[in-house]
Amino acid sequence: MKRSKKWAGGIALGAMVLGATGFSAPPAPPRPQAAAFSGPGSMLSVAPPAEDTTPEDGGGTEAVRQRDAMLNPQAVDALCQGPSDREYSFPLFDDVTVEVVEQARNQIGDVTVITAAVKGAVGQRVIATAQGACDGKLGNEQVTAQFMLGGDNYAIESNGPGRVSITQVTPVGDEDEINMSMPPTPAAAQPATPRSAPVAPDKNCAQGSKTTLIDLLVGYTPKALAEAGGVSQIRADITRSVALTNDALADSQINARVRLVHIPAVSNVPAARDGVTQDLIKALATPRDNLLDEMQSLRDQYGADLVSVIAGGRAAGGLGYSPKAPAKSTANYGYNVVAHAALKNFSLGHEIGHNLGSSHDRTTQPNQPPPYGANGYFPRTGDFASLMAYESGCRKATNGPCGRINRFSNASLTYRGLPLGIPIGQPDEADAARVLNNTVTAIASYRDTKSSDTLCAVSTAVTPAGAGTVEAAENGPYPKGTSALFTAKPNAGYVFAGWTLDGRAYGTDRTLNLPVTADRKLTATFRKGNTPQKSVQASATRGGTVQQKPAKRGAPDNGTLLYDAVAKPGWSFTGWTLNGSNAGDDDTIELSLDDENLQLRAEFDRNKYDLDTKVQGGEGTIALSEQGPYAEGDTVIATATPAPGFIFTGWLLDDEEYGGDTDKANGETAVSFSNDRDHTLTALFAEAG
Repeated sequence: MKRSKKWAGGIALGAMVLGATGFSAPPAPPRPQAAAFSGPGSMLSVAPPAEDTTPEDGGGTEAVRQRDAMLNPQAVDALCQGPSDREYSFPLFDDVTVEVVEQARNQIGDVTVITAAVKGAVGQRVIATAQGACDGKLGNEQVTAQFMLGGDNYAIESNGPGRVSITQVTPVGDEDEINMSMPPTPAAAQPATPRSAPVAPDKNCAQGSKTTLIDLLVGYTPKALAEAGGVSQIRADITRSVALTNDALADSQINARVRLVHIPAVSNVPAARDGVTQDLIKALATPRDNLLDEMQSLRDQYGADLVSVIAGGRAAGGLGYSPKAPAKSTANYGYNVVAHAALKNFSLGHEIGHNLGSSHDRTTQPNQPPPYGANGYFPRTGDFASLMAYESGCRKATNGPCGRINRFSNASLTYRGLPLGIPIGQPDEADAARVLNNTVTAIASYRDTKSSDTLCAVSTAVTPAGAGTVEAAENGPYPKGTSALFTAKPNAGYVFAGWTLDGRAYGTDRTLNLPVTADRKLTATFRKGNTPQKSVQASATRGGTVQQKPAKRGAPDNGTLLYDAVAKPGWSFTGWTLNGSNAGDDDTIELSLDDENLQLRAEFDRNKYDLDTKVQGGEGTIALSEQGPYAEGDTVIATATPAPGFIFTGWLLDDEEYGGDTDKANGETAVSFSNDRDHTLTALFAEAG
């Protein structure tokens, strides 16, 4: 399983969001126009091809391409019709249209969070947020979304009421995470005010209380607010990031969820200290030092076990304290800071992973701290990097694509046919899920709960036994008030007959969108009969073939099908189309047959672009993740290494200043190819001292 298009980086995302929405082009945008959402049962026309642009700030690291658009209020109105399994279409760019079906929705304050999925594609999700959609004020709508398709990473961010920015995000370069110092001692971090008594659990959701609930306080600084564009925008960004964190916990089978209890502004952070630095996280964790002190008081007021601050700039993706032996006495470790620009890279979930006791991959962090085994993971082929692994470390060790996925390592699970970890006790063990399932209870004891436990469970059953299964689109338990999607799947020789909810008949559609207002018991009834078998019809454009992978690759058969796109010499795989929807550009795709036949097509493009490299001003070398020529849409990672006595100072792309990251004196950047253009990349060096 390799990343297509010589893509040596990238991200995947997923977890609790999405709505029916639609874009129309703005009157006179500074960037190319694009339709982005359409309402149920319709599809907006895609904007004509145009010159794509990337943001000036951090060019080369912020976006492969970006377009502005305006929301269609009539399409957003579908959000107000309540939960359902309706379908939505997202024409993000002229060559990328994503079609999804709603799986779950949840209300967090004034933000509606919806999860949707590409039908038939395993693990391909969209998480979106919507505000102002149902207040009756046209033009007041704000929408954000993140797309987890495998391979390319797309995001929709709000530019204010009625307006959005659509971005194809570049691969993650080096995260530049700083070596952490110890947090303030428990005595220094002791709360100044006593805690009040905890709130009693919700009696209607007793089963959900078996899942550990960790309360999270997330503040934001002036720079982060400015980067987001406004209060509603940064609240949506934070809410979406918390949803992504919960998606990672659920998909990794970690028996814990994070609950967002408050989102305060912290206004007393000087501009010079507003960034992801040791200085800021130490101030966050230190009471009565005249910086971020209100976060200490708010932690007690809201009973927050963990505290995050979203800061500005790109000094690092994030910083988080990591306890070696999590216990109630390690509450002083419950702090992290995250760059607003890094939220699209799962960085909030990554730093919370540190707070829970998890560490990086063994290449990035060779001397693993306790608790042992709670580390990031990537396979030897570098097909992906788990949430706690560094993409840069994976690339250095494997030269693979190494796109980060929104999952913690778990030796009992697979990702597109490959193990997601290594069992505890084996060499290079990596099973964060197993370890964190033992630490989360201690983390949740850092503060007494000030809100009722509101996670509700849905227990499922089938009758007669062995006649079929019930599949939940999202792993529970669920926040009270959530809608969740369930599908009845008959085994051979049976057909679905109907649902029973809490002992009463509840419909006959195989797919059920269930409001979760309390603990529920859902039973699928089957009867003898023949359910028509669904099939996959696979095809390929000129330049390659599609091959079905063996049914078993050293892992238990889970009823899904794996397909590989194989490019011919001189060609590159550019992406999958599944029943008309873009389905990512990872050259392995995992499918699940359900209610309809699937039409799968692999698309290829001839390699035709060149990347020339030069060194200027000093001595050093440039290494490329893949050698050319390159196809339309390819992205290549370049690493500049100075010779002894020299330092790296920056990049030029086609003789213009170009952005990138610096890691331990080396430079790293990403270059993409489109619009029939070759490129020349120049690394700038200077004499040291």
